Amino acid sequence: MSTTTTQIIDGKEIAKNIREKCRLMVEEFRNQQSHITPGFAVVQVGNREDSNVYIRHKLKAAEEIGIQARLVHLDSSTTQRQLIQQIEQLNNDPSVHGIIVQLPLDSVEAIDASLITNTISPDKDIDG
Repeated sequence: MSTTTTQIIDGKEIAKNIREKCRLMVEEFRNQQSHITPGFAVVQVGNREDSNVYIRHKLKAAEEIGIQARLVHLDSSTTQRQLIQQIEQLNNDPSVHGIIVQLPLDSVEAIDASLITNTISPDKDIDG
């Protein structure tokens, strides 16, 4: 007969500890590379409330650990070509070290999400 034990974990406390470790790592990096401020961009098409909540959490966490984060918010009428151009600009921006495209895309235009995520430079693809 086997015995099963259950352990309750505190997800908020674990997340807090991870953010603190990240903050210290960013601080150490900034001390060594004072001319570089780590930064990333979140690209959002449309205005889904669930995406808005998720993005707010990402931006807040970035601020807490000392990373510059910006939201590139595009209208729901954004075309696939416009979105690709925006991502290519971010790929070429040296102040942007990471890119996230918030999915699902909330566009009235037909946009191939796989094509969009594959447009992100592998060096900058956070969700990779």
